[in-house]
Amino acid sequence: MKMRCKRGLAILLAAVMAFFVMPPFTANAEGNTWVSLGNGWHSLQGTDIKVRIADDIIRIEGKGALPDADYWKLYERPWHTSSATHLQIADSITSIGAYSFYKCSNIKHVTISTSTFIDNKNAFEGISYCPIFRVYDADVQTRMYGTIPYTSLDSIQAFAQANSMGACYILDNARKAAAFQNSTNPTICNVYRADDEKAPWNSVADNGNGNQATNILRLSPNTPDSSLKVSAQRLYPGPACYEAFAAFIGDYTFATTFNVSVAKGENPVYQSNAEMEYILTIPAEYRSALRSFRLLAIGTGAVYIYDDLDTAAETITFRTDKPTTAYALVYK
Repeated sequence: MKMRCKRGLAILLAAVMAFFVMPPFTANAEGNTWVSLGNGWHSLQGTDIKVRIADDIIRIEGKGALPDADYWKLYERPWHTSSATHLQIADSITSIGAYSFYKCSNIKHVTISTSTFIDNKNAFEGISYCPIFRVYDADVQTRMYGTIPYTSLDSIQAFAQANSMGACYILDNARKAAAFQNSTNPTICNVYRADDEKAPWNSVADNGNGNQATNILRLSPNTPDSSLKVSAQRLYPGPACYEAFAAFIGDYTFATTFNVSVAKGENPVYQSNAEMEYILTIPAEYRSALRSFRLLAIGTGAVYIYDDLDTAAETITFRTDKPTTAYALVYK
């Protein structure tokens, strides 16, 4: 068994916080000035971005990033008091910043492309309950955290897994809809293909899907403990987690991330009295008898490295006394 602890990065505590807590305010939204051009048009000073509000539609056009909105000056957004129910975001918009459409409760329909990053889940927090997101296919963009890629499609899936608005997502075809829905565990709710007769174009109907959880973590028979509840979710963490994992990935390739939870009764176990042995199921798309796997786990001021203790292609076995945290599965 190999377990190594690497310390010394100041970003690690921030990584833990980014994984478990979304920041309440944004601090870098100063200087965003919208100028009215008439006929419903507004431009964002110093950028190529324009918005037109007309015919029940908010259209975001131009090229580049829609920056974070200032939480304390949301009233300065041109659409702040709009009654429009449709929001259309051009595929040339590279990202949607924090608080962009926060509390715009009239918005029921959002059109967005897979080429656009959603930089913070609160960008759409507080829009209409059960909104409908039409996710069009476009060239997926990639940001790199060291050697770890994070795509615009990843960001949309991360938003979908985190939102609690009862939203649905309509994608171009069955293959892409299935991949989108199954990118997390539990699976994302209410995902449809565009030609599905059950796709809720006007309202989310009674034919919801998703939210299916698969048991992917268990205690090893080598260290049984019936008092512990063990679970894992396949989730998207915050960017600081990617930065921490990238610093310690070495010559391994990034696969995916998990949030492991071990509890005794209702109390999470962050530190057990002794090391326990856990068996985590490797997602099918990463399994290979030719690969060696390890887990990177974030601790307070440290990243812990766990090498695989078994030889099975479908599982990774590891021992730890610090189970409840964020993990990355890597391989070579």
